[in-house]
Amino acid sequence: MANRGLCPGCGKRVLHVNVENVVGLIDGESRARCIAYTCIHCNVVLSIMLDPRAKPRPRRASTTAAAAK
Repeated sequence: MANRGLCPGCGKRVLHVNVENVVGLIDGESRARCIAYTCIHCNVVLSIMLDPRAKPRPRRASTTAAAAK
């Protein structure tokens, strides 16, 4: 069983975290908006998850279709 509340990187208690927006890659393309939680002491990534509040990213016209015009 893991020690709950302790950072696996530095061993300090995790009472606060840094929350950052990151982009997830699916098949090499950025398609998912995610949230990363990191330790405020050593910046070890504690967790990453899909952002449940993120709006869908707008689709861009493909570069080949834009070049054909």
